[in-house]
Amino acid sequence: MNSFLSRAGIAARRKCDQLIKDGLVTVNGKSAVDPGLSIDSDCDTVKYRGKRIEFQKSFEYILFNKPKGVVCTAKDEKNRMTIFDIIKTTRRLFPVGRLDKSTTGLLLLTDDGDLSYKLSHPKYEINKVYTTRLNRTLELRDKKKLQDGVKIGKNEYVSAEIRSLNANRTDVEITVHEGKKNMIIRMFDAVGYKVVSLDRIKYAGLSKRKLPKSGWRYLTGSEVNRLFALTEHNRGH
Repeated sequence: MNSFLSRAGIAARRKCDQLIKDGLVTVNGKSAVDPGLSIDSDCDTVKYRGKRIEFQKSFEYILFNKPKGVVCTAKDEKNRMTIFDIIKTTRRLFPVGRLDKSTTGLLLLTDDGDLSYKLSHPKYEINKVYTTRLNRTLELRDKKKLQDGVKIGKNEYVSAEIRSLNANRTDVEITVHEGKKNMIIRMFDAVGYKVVSLDRIKYAGLSKRKLPKSGWRYLTGSEVNRLFALTEHNRGH
């Protein structure tokens, strides 16, 4: 059920679980309660908020270089600029892992909820690479702490690969697998540093090279195929 809803472009799979629990989905006239329910798209009638869902057989994949100050929502109650003020599409897309307002860089958007789920879930170990400017020199002992793992919240421990980009180690490249909210800022805060700027340069092997700020493009067929191959490969680890 959650997979059917996400592939129909309703939302990412975890969000679909909540929509089902909230009683917003019916199957053949009855309220759906099991996110794992198997759906036959040829026989079953599935409705979300009373409107029938048609199974989507093709998807859209967009790569976007997000500028600073733009939020990753369809609508914003504070009337700030959103990514969809820049990206022009008739599809109901959602970002695969959001970037906060002050973070710039690579963002993947799609209506393929199943792939979005796999790219976002920590078990698939999808690389996210950022460049970060810090407020002071990164001490080697703190670099080791970040690589070994630091506590950023209650029962939340995360680690990262760190590479210095300049001689005084204020600019670093950081690679992570997870996508917790404000994770990198919280990681550096845990060892006593402030993040001055944060830019995502790679995601799941995709690069923003040749993509200007606020620029966007559709993924090529070979790029989409590599994403599927990546999730299948990593699942086996």
